Amino acid sequence: MSRLSCFGVLLRASIVLYLFLKCSEAQCTPCTNFKGVVTHIDSTDQVDSNCSLSTGNASVPSNLTTVNVLNKNQNFNCCCTTMPEVIMNLTASEITTSAVSLSWTEPFGNRSFYRVEWTDGNTSWQLNTTETYFNVTALTAGVQYLFTVTAVAGDNTTVGQSKTVSKYTKPAIIRNLMSTEITTSAVSLSWTEPFGNRSFYRVEWTDGNTSGSQNTPETSFNVTALTAGVQYLFTVTAVAGDNTTVGQSKTVSKYTKPAIIRNLMSTEITTSAVSLSWTEPFGNRSFYRVEWTDGNTSGSQNTPETSFNVTALTAGVQYLFTVTAVAGDNTTVGQSKTVSKYTKPAAIRNLTVTEITTSSVSLSWIEPSGNSSFYRVEWTGGSRDMNTTTNVTAFNVTELTAGVKYTFKVTAVAGDNITKGKAQEKALFTKPEVIRNLSVSEITTSSVSLSWIEPSGNRSFYRVEWTGGSRDINTTTNVTAFNVTELTAGVKYTFRVTAVAGDEMTEGKHISVSLFTKPAVIRNLTVTEITTSSVSLSWIEPLGNSSFYRVEWTGGSRDMNTTTNVTAFNVTELTAGVKYTFKVTAVAGDNITKGKAQEKALFTKPEVIRNLSVSEITTSSVSLSWIEPSGNRSFYRVEWTGGSRDINTTTNVTAFNVTELTAGVKYTFRVTAVAGDNITKGKAQEKALFTKPAVVRNLYVSEITTSSVSLNWTQPEGNSFFYRVNWTGASISQNVTKTFTTITGLTAGVQYLFIVTAVAGDNTTVGEDSQIITSTKPEQPVDIVATRRGTSRLNVTWTLHNGSVDYYSVNIFNAALNYTSSNTTQTREASFTGLQPGRVYEVTVTAVAGGFRNQSARVQLATNPNPPGPLTITERTTSSLVVQWTTPGLMIGAQGISYNISYQLNGTGLGERNQSSSTTSLSSNLTSLSSGTCYTITVKTMGPQNLESTGVYALECTLPKPVVNLTATPLSNSSCKLQWTDPVEVKNYYTYRVQYIKATGPVPKTVSTNFTQVTDLEPGTGYNFTVTTVAATGSEGTPERTFCNTKPNVVSNLTFEGLNTTAIRLSWLKPNDHKPTYSYLVTISKNGSVVEISTMVEMYTFTNLTPGNCYNCSVVTVVQDVKSDSTETIICTKPAVVKNLIAIGTTTNMSVTWYRPMGQVDNYTVTIYKNNVMEDNRTITNNYLSVVFQNLKPGKVYVVKVATNSGPLTEALNVTNATYPNPPGGIMVVDQTTGSINISWARPLDMDLGQYSFSVFHLDRQNLTEHNWTLLKNLQSGRLYNISVVTVGPFDYQSTVVTTANSTRPQSVIRLIEAGITTTGVTLVWFQPESKPGYTFRVEVTNQSVTTNTTMKTITGVQSGSNYTTNITITGLQSGSNYTFTVTTLTGDGTMATPVTVSYFTRPFAVSGLVASTVNTTTVNLTWTKPPQYQSGYTYRIQTEGCMSAPTNHTMETGEGDLITKLTPGTRCTFSVSVKALNSIEGESVSTSQYTKPESVNMFIYNNGSNSTIVVCWEAPRGNVEHYIVYLNKVLFSDLLNSSIQSTSFLNLSAGRSYTAVVTTISGPFNASSEPGTTATYPNQPGPILILEKTTSSISVEWGEAPLMASTTFSYLVTYLSTQLNNKTVTLTNTSHTLPSLSSGTPYNISVATVGVLGLQSEKVWSSLVTTRPESVRSLSVVTAEENITLTWNKPVDHKPSYHYYVIWINSGLIVSETTTLMEDLIINQLVPGSLYNFTVTTETADGTKGAPVSNSICTNASPVFNLKCDSPNDPKVILSWTKPKGLNQGFQITAYETNRPPQDQAHYNTSGDCTPACGHTVSDLKHNTDYTLTVTTLGCGSSSTIQTLTCKTGVNAVIGVAVGVTIGVFAILFIITIALVIHWRRQPKKDTSDIQIHSMR
Repeated sequence: MSRLSCFGVLLRASIVLYLFLKCSEAQCTPCTNFKGVVTHIDSTDQVDSNCSLSTGNASVPSNLTTVNVLNKNQNFNCCCTTMPEVIMNLTASEITTSAVSLSWTEPFGNRSFYRVEWTDGNTSWQLNTTETYFNVTALTAGVQYLFTVTAVAGDNTTVGQSKTVSKYTKPAIIRNLMSTEITTSAVSLSWTEPFGNRSFYRVEWTDGNTSGSQNTPETSFNVTALTAGVQYLFTVTAVAGDNTTVGQSKTVSKYTKPAIIRNLMSTEITTSAVSLSWTEPFGNRSFYRVEWTDGNTSGSQNTPETSFNVTALTAGVQYLFTVTAVAGDNTTVGQSKTVSKYTKPAAIRNLTVTEITTSSVSLSWIEPSGNSSFYRVEWTGGSRDMNTTTNVTAFNVTELTAGVKYTFKVTAVAGDNITKGKAQEKALFTKPEVIRNLSVSEITTSSVSLSWIEPSGNRSFYRVEWTGGSRDINTTTNVTAFNVTELTAGVKYTFRVTAVAGDEMTEGKHISVSLFTKPAVIRNLTVTEITTSSVSLSWIEPLGNSSFYRVEWTGGSRDMNTTTNVTAFNVTELTAGVKYTFKVTAVAGDNITKGKAQEKALFTKPEVIRNLSVSEITTSSVSLSWIEPSGNRSFYRVEWTGGSRDINTTTNVTAFNVTELTAGVKYTFRVTAVAGDNITKGKAQEKALFTKPAVVRNLYVSEITTSSVSLNWTQPEGNSFFYRVNWTGASISQNVTKTFTTITGLTAGVQYLFIVTAVAGDNTTVGEDSQIITSTKPEQPVDIVATRRGTSRLNVTWTLHNGSVDYYSVNIFNAALNYTSSNTTQTREASFTGLQPGRVYEVTVTAVAGGFRNQSARVQLATNPNPPGPLTITERTTSSLVVQWTTPGLMIGAQGISYNISYQLNGTGLGERNQSSSTTSLSSNLTSLSSGTCYTITVKTMGPQNLESTGVYALECTLPKPVVNLTATPLSNSSCKLQWTDPVEVKNYYTYRVQYIKATGPVPKTVSTNFTQVTDLEPGTGYNFTVTTVAATGSEGTPERTFCNTKPNVVSNLTFEGLNTTAIRLSWLKPNDHKPTYSYLVTISKNGSVVEISTMVEMYTFTNLTPGNCYNCSVVTVVQDVKSDSTETIICTKPAVVKNLIAIGTTTNMSVTWYRPMGQVDNYTVTIYKNNVMEDNRTITNNYLSVVFQNLKPGKVYVVKVATNSGPLTEALNVTNATYPNPPGGIMVVDQTTGSINISWARPLDMDLGQYSFSVFHLDRQNLTEHNWTLLKNLQSGRLYNISVVTVGPFDYQSTVVTTANSTRPQSVIRLIEAGITTTGVTLVWFQPESKPGYTFRVEVTNQSVTTNTTMKTITGVQSGSNYTTNITITGLQSGSNYTFTVTTLTGDGTMATPVTVSYFTRPFAVSGLVASTVNTTTVNLTWTKPPQYQSGYTYRIQTEGCMSAPTNHTMETGEGDLITKLTPGTRCTFSVSVKALNSIEGESVSTSQYTKPESVNMFIYNNGSNSTIVVCWEAPRGNVEHYIVYLNKVLFSDLLNSSIQSTSFLNLSAGRSYTAVVTTISGPFNASSEPGTTATYPNQPGPILILEKTTSSISVEWGEAPLMASTTFSYLVTYLSTQLNNKTVTLTNTSHTLPSLSSGTPYNISVATVGVLGLQSEKVWSSLVTTRPESVRSLSVVTAEENITLTWNKPVDHKPSYHYYVIWINSGLIVSETTTLMEDLIINQLVPGSLYNFTVTTETADGTKGAPVSNSICTNASPVFNLKCDSPNDPKVILSWTKPKGLNQGFQITAYETNRPPQDQAHYNTSGDCTPACGHTVSDLKHNTDYTLTVTTLGCGSSSTIQTLTCKTGVNAVIGVAVGVTIGVFAILFIITIALVIHWRRQPKKDTSDIQIHSMR
């Protein structure tokens, strides 16, 4: 180290030591003027942290900063200062959204000032202050800041230790709080984020009673579980990140939607009003809106009630009623409830009766005023009430009961089929009816007993008359039976019985019966002859008179009877081998009354078996079967003969299998029935037949050709006569006797089934067949061609001249491609796909049949080439196009491929020629083209066999030239104008594409002018514009470019927000064209002082402002030094709000207190609100900090707002609280049950309904209710409950308590019954459920107006919940009297159960002296003495037993005796008499016995609707009956019948005959015969109906004759009924008839019934819905077109709505199509043009019955030609060509005339031909180089086609052309001469009109 360096080190050490010593002192003074001089360059000194050091003019910081000394002799100045102490008690006393007020305590010692620093983690700030407080402003809301305060010493450098505190600024208030959706139970809130930061939002809500709160990080929240129809106050507050600091709240008040009303119903409906009622909705509501409409007029009304009467309505009209609950804001509505009702219709008018019969009444009336849908007709009376409906003002009520009074009501009913008006009624009687079932119950030789059934309806009495004998007599009776005596035996009497009505004058129709007295029995019945089917009887006539004899026989399967006039009879048609009993009875002149029968029993001989048949034949067995013979048999004997022996056997069944037979042998089989004696047998039945031959063996094919098959086989076992050979497809079989054959004439390639069968000697019986299947050989396919081909497929067809095949095997191959494929098909066509295009393939076809194959010769077929690949333009200039394509698909390597290229100007007319060339390359250059011009380019592939592909087309254009002189000028902030000069060689179809770039992408615009104005640009944006010439799509010139810039927009929505009392945040919206390059210049000024600030954001905060002052502010948008217009506003600071605002309420007062706010306050405005309506307002000076509001309503939510007023601004703070509710009124019990107490109370005073609820307390339960009543349920019966009620107001504030104590009702007694009744007392017993201690019972006894209370009976020691049975006896009562007993249960506090009441009579005393005397066979007379204590109203019950099937009772109201009638004859009767009080309670009964005389039965005879059965039945007479005897047609039917039998049936009778029956009753020594009854069997049904013929007015029918009706009289009843219900009948004796005078096209239901004796009809034979033919259509006309026609016709006569029309159209005799239609016109499409059609229209009914067809024939119009073209060679002619028109034609008509001259005198030429292969015609003899108009018209069988026109020019003269060419090539001057010659030639005179050529082809 040098000496100088050592000196420097020592000097630095000295300076540092000195500084250290000086800095240890307390003051800086000792260091003053210290200077150090350093003579060594680049020395470094350190300064202690408590000192500051300066070198020259540069100050050096402290903290041991090193100082680099750069120059020699540099001076040092040093000052050392001690550090201040740390500050104390640093606190944040006030925090707002943009400011935090800090305060602290001074540190110990000295300090100069304080440095206040703050940071949000991203940006830091600092300021100095000399005070111990500081207000940090311009902060961001909701951000956490770290505040640091440091004391600074007097040197302004030395700082003490810092003190820090971390605080969040309050979040800013949220913005745009709104409700997005409101339901009955939820409100969805949304808001905009506040300025600044926040952590989450606190959402609070209250309805004044209950509150809720929830935190959410989102700017929306759905508040749920709300009450419907309630006003809620919603508060949203932003919360900072410390979860504690909150911003100012934002509130919004909303009503939830009221709930839907419930149970909407109509309580009353009149003709002009509807009363509605409903149940309140859940939740709250203010009122209800009731709306109604009938679809035309509407009405609306509001009501606070839950019912409403809608008036002034129209009768019988349907109205829709809508009821909607509306909330307290009179705006918010709930979901509507609707109900549809009809008003009642008005009453009908002038109800009258037009006709009355015994069973019907006809009514009529006038319709009511107003509307009605139909009428309900009701009638009451008779046995039931009935009603029906009708749409007309008249109705015939049928099926009424005769003689009954009916009340008829007619009511109009509305459209809902329910609502009805007031009824109009009529009361009247029907006529009485005839009596029923007049019958004779007993006939003797001198008396007749009549009985009948009461007529339907009412009657008063009956008149009985009889005629016959020597006099006519009549009498009357009130009962339905009468015994006529003193008659003459054997005489015919007529008895008449008539019902008489209550007026004793009106009589019904009488019923009569005629009969004879009984004859005597026959004598000496004997049998003279018996056969297998007959028995001959004879006898001696009886004593006295008789008309004929009834012969009856029973046995076999049915009982039979007949009559005869002689004393002998041969009974035939009996069953063989059956035991029969024969009875003969004498019958009186009425053919019914008969004497006692005589009888005989015997057997018939057995019969032969039936239908012997063979069910199965085999080679060794035969199965026989037969039907049992008529009659009986014991077994069958089976015998067979044939073969080597005869055999027989027996069997019990009707079938037998005979086995062990020889095949092919003839056998004879006999079967005989044997009777039960095993000896007697019937006649034998026999069958002769062959057994089957056996099957042939070893069938095989020995040879096959294309047309024959040879067969061989081995003969079968057993016998056979010959062999039958069959094969498929043959109509005959071949019979051979040898075991081989050859079948010829077969078809080649066909599979045949050959069957060989052995046949027996009868030429019929065949054995089992033997089969074999084989095919003939197929023929060779020929004529193989490709009918359709494609690029990848070939469709190959061929011919097979003879036969058929199973299938064809088609093979295709290509050696070059190594490709082979095969296909099998059953048709003569095969398709191959997947082939290579443009290739030649070899094809063979092989026919296959069975196992045989036959291959064709090989042929070569080629596929079409593929078209080239897509055409592309590889190079495009203004004068050329280079076209390129790719090798066609799948054709690489294909041989012989070339391409044909052609192009043509696009759309330039006929004068342009197609240019074409060929090449083998894949491109072509088209040159010498025009710029901006489009060409059509076509390229085709040319392949083998001259096949070409489809063309590939491209429409391409050359490029146009670009525009020039392009300029752009801005017009506004959204538009620029562009202008340019047209390009060189401009075309009139050029367009220009103007394009520029927007944010969404390029924006093109196409114009046809050389200028445009571009709008819709973004303000303040630069745009690059290009303009491109466009000739066509893809043909565009070079783009030209320019630039334009738009002006910027101004800012909008300049607003300010007072952050606190000293800071205001100014904000604005970005201009709608905002870009990142924009900035803003913000200016604030006041009193001439202006401050400008530039910012890039849309917000700026001004701080340290004076509270309550206003400033002028403006904002300007700047972009690239371009300013927008200025946006200005005035901003003002606001005063501070009060602190610690509190509101405390009582029931009527609200006390409000607060703390004084910071800053200046002029005064306070305190306002109290209820339901957002101001209640009171106070303005007080700033000396007072409280106020009391009085006379408020109890139970109301109040909002108190305290506003701080300072200058023009006001800042307010709200507090919400409620007054306490008033208590409810006294509690009253409305109702009590055993399990509930219904209580009510007065509503609290001075409180609004719906603003409070009640809490009801009982036991440990609490019920909440909005009503001033409640039902306490699920209580115990008879228990005392303490009940309390409080009013619950907002915030769940409760009033004082109101209490009461009440019991539930005890359970009523049950099973209260009498346990015993005597003549003087009643014992009661009951059961008490849920009994409890202290229960008592009150028993009350009442007899009319006298009430007796018994002593209350108390039950003690009863355990709670137990059940008890109690009884009491009440004595001292009067006999036969009615008493009412009431038992009531009472609790300890006197609460009564529901009383239970019963009534009982005491018993009366018994009668005495009972005596019974017999009067006649049905009557006994009883007498007795009155009982003691007899009372008025007593009756006697008389019980009769033993005289009928069950005991009977009847009651006597007066007298001490009764005549007991209608008893059963011959029976011992027991009579009991009991005294009955008024309730039918009886005293002790007294009995006696007596016998009656016997009576006869009441007999009925009927046929049950049968044609072979008669049923006789009778009612059992009263008493005992031992036996019955029944006679049919005077023939005894059987032996004595048991008394339990009450009917018998006569079976197998003849149809359509009359039969008379009599039943005799026998009981002990007495007997009585019934009156004879006559009926007949029904006739047999006729055979089926056949429809022989139908016309438009008649139907001819025929039916089969009714069988087995030859020996009786009968006729046929023919009925025909149309659907119009015009029923017609005719009676005939023959079996066919023509129904005349019918309506056309009408369906008829035709029936035929057989009518026999007594007018009985058989079941009808029906032919349903037989329709007459409809009339034909009229005036059929046809309008033709090319491929359709229109048919029209008129409706037929007597047209029916169900008619439709069947239309067919025929072409060349074939039905083209058919259809049906309901209309009278039809368009038929898809016809062949130029074809003849026959159209037939036939009327057809709904069931398909057709009328006579109507036809019309016509041709469709001919179809025009198309693709009409012309060619003009150099000759003076035109060659026309066209495509053959659709359909048929009969030639063409061609005209030709000069275009420029009118066509006159046209000549027509016809030509024939069918246009095959192409259509064309040459028009000759025309002029050279002349325009001609040519027309072609297609001729058809009908109208010709439309004319097709074409203009063509003929060619130039060939000689002149050659001359012109030579002249041009050699001498130029001769060109002028040639032009002159042409002009001369053109000026030659035109041909006259005769030169116009008209050509026609046919």
